[in-house]
Amino acid sequence: MPLGIRFTKVTPLYPTRIFLQWDLLDPTENGSYTFTIERSGSIAGPWELLKAGAQNNYNYIDDFKVQPLLPADGKANLFSLQRQVYYRVTVIPPSGCENGARTEPHGIEGDIHPVAAGLRRRLRYDASIVFARINGVRLALLKRRHWGERCPDCYDPVTRSITKEHCTTCWGTGFVNGYWNPIVVFGRINTPLNVNAQISERDKVEAAPQLITLLDVPALQDNDLIVEIDTNERHIVRKQSTTELRRKTVHQQVTTSIIERGAIEYQIPVDVRLVPPLL
Repeated sequence: MPLGIRFTKVTPLYPTRIFLQWDLLDPTENGSYTFTIERSGSIAGPWELLKAGAQNNYNYIDDFKVQPLLPADGKANLFSLQRQVYYRVTVIPPSGCENGARTEPHGIEGDIHPVAAGLRRRLRYDASIVFARINGVRLALLKRRHWGERCPDCYDPVTRSITKEHCTTCWGTGFVNGYWNPIVVFGRINTPLNVNAQISERDKVEAAPQLITLLDVPALQDNDLIVEIDTNERHIVRKQSTTELRRKTVHQQVTTSIIERGAIEYQIPVDVRLVPPLL
């Protein structure tokens, strides 16, 4: 199957930014994948180059505040109900351009009625204020790598399996560095349920299920990591669900298990001193 790429998120971060997230389909090659991000005011173009040569990433934030064509009041008016912006991303695998792929043009908000779009915007804004100022905590979200350079220390290319579970090169993922750079957000952690210790092939994991509610960017998946910044408590994502408005997500709620302190995931360096909160 040839390499493919699709958007999983094209979401506004008010007032001036748009968060793009994508996923690769069948990324079987070993090495660096290169991305080019473009923007247009029309689904047919012309396309403006935003970023070329981005290496091994799964997201991009388009900040209109740094664009030169702002009105005199400095406001981008980015999210006017009459305005649409489209994006496309091209990926080049390690084997070169001839095996690359490109997303279909994707607009912000998607196909949603302007009234519903405004309500969704308000719900997301209100939730971000509540999480940041009232009942939320700072969280670092670490997305697990699913493509890139294979681990030279523990990945067997013949069997396509990991031979060393406690590898500090890939942290048990099979890909060098294991996880993408952290994204800092605010979220609400609900009271944990009863603890049931379970034994896995890797570590003893304290299965203390917790529900964490946060906004829908970035979209989390099974086995992603969530780090409580103030306590360094680390969670592994087990299940996800979403709150939707007309089938467009507003929040995501993930069920996690707290990882035992002796697990290898606590050796993953997470430095968020220079990472501002996403929202």
